[in-house]
Amino acid sequence: MDCSTIVKIGERVSKEYIVGQTDTADYLGNNGVTVLSTPAMISYMEKTAAGTVLERLPEGFRPVGTRIDIMHINPTPIGSRITVNAVVKSINGRKVTFDVEAFHNEIKIGYGEYEIHVIDLNKFKNKL
Repeated sequence: MDCSTIVKIGERVSKEYIVGQTDTADYLGNNGVTVLSTPAMISYMEKTAAGTVLERLPEGFRPVGTRIDIMHINPTPIGSRITVNAVVKSINGRKVTFDVEAFHNEIKIGYGEYEIHVIDLNKFKNKL
């Protein structure tokens, strides 16, 4: 599978999310820190980037995250609308690397790189 047939370098996708109570650091056990947790922000980045590839893959193939390098730089309260942007940075066969960033209003709350590999789901399951 060559991912250059399904996405192009420079292609950009944006999605919006609302920060819920289960997205907070408090929910994950850091009591009293009722703002967007880093794992939740990363999850939104993954959904945005990998979703771009997933919707274009043939039956039986899936994107899986293989590397992430993210900075979480500003807090975001519950109920906030955040925008996540993902831009295809590079493609190497089954590997796609994205630049990702998240904003609350005009304030950048996080940024970094996210990498996926496209797998044949049946072959992958046979390795288990």
